[in-house]
Amino acid sequence: MRKSMNLRSRLLLLFLALTLLPLSLQGGMSYAHFSQTLDRKTEQFTIDMVRQINTNLNRMLKDFERLSLLPLYDQTVLDILREYDGPMGSGRWAKSDDYLKMKLYTSAQAYDRPEIRGIHLLSNSGILFSNLDSLAVKPVWDGSRESWFAELGDTEGKWRLLPPHVPGYYAGEQEVQYITVGRELRDPGTLRRLGYILIDIRPDAFGQLLSNLNFEQKASLMIVDSQQRLIFERASTEGLFAYGPLLSQGKFKNDAENQKLELDGQSYLHVRHVSGYSGLSVISLTPIAVIQKESREMLTFTMGLALLCMTAVATLAVLISYRVTRPLIRLKQHMIRVEQGDFSQRVAHYSNDELGQISRGFNRMMEEIHRLFREVYLLEIQEREAELSALQSQINPHFIYNTLESINMMAIRERHEEVSAMVTALGKLLRYTIDKADRMVPLREELAFVDAYVRIQQVRYNGELEIIYDIEEEVHDCPIPKLLLQPLVENAICHGIEGRLAGGSTGGNNGGMIWVSAVLFDQELLISVRDNGKGMKQDELDRLNAFVSGQSMDHPQPSNPVLHRHAGDSLGLHNIAQRLRLIYGEDSGLSVDGSPGQGLVVTLSIHLQPKGD
Repeated sequence: MRKSMNLRSRLLLLFLALTLLPLSLQGGMSYAHFSQTLDRKTEQFTIDMVRQINTNLNRMLKDFERLSLLPLYDQTVLDILREYDGPMGSGRWAKSDDYLKMKLYTSAQAYDRPEIRGIHLLSNSGILFSNLDSLAVKPVWDGSRESWFAELGDTEGKWRLLPPHVPGYYAGEQEVQYITVGRELRDPGTLRRLGYILIDIRPDAFGQLLSNLNFEQKASLMIVDSQQRLIFERASTEGLFAYGPLLSQGKFKNDAENQKLELDGQSYLHVRHVSGYSGLSVISLTPIAVIQKESREMLTFTMGLALLCMTAVATLAVLISYRVTRPLIRLKQHMIRVEQGDFSQRVAHYSNDELGQISRGFNRMMEEIHRLFREVYLLEIQEREAELSALQSQINPHFIYNTLESINMMAIRERHEEVSAMVTALGKLLRYTIDKADRMVPLREELAFVDAYVRIQQVRYNGELEIIYDIEEEVHDCPIPKLLLQPLVENAICHGIEGRLAGGSTGGNNGGMIWVSAVLFDQELLISVRDNGKGMKQDELDRLNAFVSGQSMDHPQPSNPVLHRHAGDSLGLHNIAQRLRLIYGEDSGLSVDGSPGQGLVVTLSIHLQPKGD
């Protein structure tokens, strides 16, 4: 009963996986795509809305800028301002006729402009002319006593938008903040300052910019100037005033226009657009939850539909698993006996349906397995016998060592020093290479092996070959793959300087020279083998390096068999580079450099942290 339940569970999981996995994958991908698209469109809508607000703001400010320029084109206004020149605060009174002319002028400019609280013309001496009643404003005002007014002192006639402040020239009025567009008025002929124009704007004028836009009510909006001072702020319906937290956290210093940030534990989409005209920044903070509202609704619908489909699929899977389970359990009993080694098991044909076909296939499979088992078993016995015969036919390495030692002793008795040196070096070569070629050895052992090989070659070339070692003391014990350097030295002799040696040189600088150096930089071991042979052309070097690095499968230069030097298991330059990459990773490798007539230098780069460590 327990086994049948396990089988039913497996079938049930199979049916659920085959049906629910594609359905879940498709639903998840569809929801993710829809959610991302919807969020992007909502974010883009917010960005476009902020840009539109800034566009409307620029349009309004340009109108105020034009309004602040109009006094420069009215000669009457300029003459009156010239008449009341003097140090700020020195003015005492103005003629009634001048007051009347100035009032008519300012009133005409402020007509039908409800967003303007007042337009004021201020002389250098402090005489104030305004469109407002004489009881609403002071006739004389000393602007040097208020800090906000000082910003107009260095504008050189350019207009300036001043953040909300309480003007001191209003009389009998509670302290109300206004936003002012101000400008120095300079004589068009002499550019001497004649006074100032101050246009006080009601703060709700900026709020009217949003009245015709479908801006998210749960988002907060603020306008700040280039000095991070607040010009206007509209709180969200949740009562969030974000200017203070953003200023305290230094968020205004971030140049990113669109970003996500945290305020009071809640995530917001921060959108900022800077006006190239006014320098004002329109900043919007929209809760991420508001942006993702429709995505969450889509998720709820998707999850409900998915649960409904999963219930229907699970019910169908249970019914099918119970229908299929009983005959499959009988087949399983036979398979268990086969697992125990009884290959004589056969299954009866229950019907002509798929289960019957499985039964017949099982029987044919058992017959084939039984036949293959006998064949493979006999083949393995034959291979073992062949290996034993091959092992018995090999020469005992110790017999070779003993024979070479006997030859060495005979050479010593006969005083053949060169023969003795060659036999001794050959014995060292055989002892070193008889072990597995892929094990790691200290660098000093590999250099000793190279030295033994070179001594044989020196005898062969009558002392015309010289090798120079430049090895740092700290790298002698560095582990490297066995048989790594000898193929490089052999390559330098056979294909680099052999012709030079065969030419009958007398040694010294005219003979063959090989330099072997090793240095350690951090964890990178650099080993180079250089010769003074015939070298190679640049195009040959390029093809050679491409072949060695595995970028080209073609032979780099058929007429120059540099790459095909076999030692042990065909350890050529390509094989050496491949061994380094396999042991130490792709950062290690081999490179070849040189020039015609100047020899070659082969450099090994070994990172001493093998991959997988």
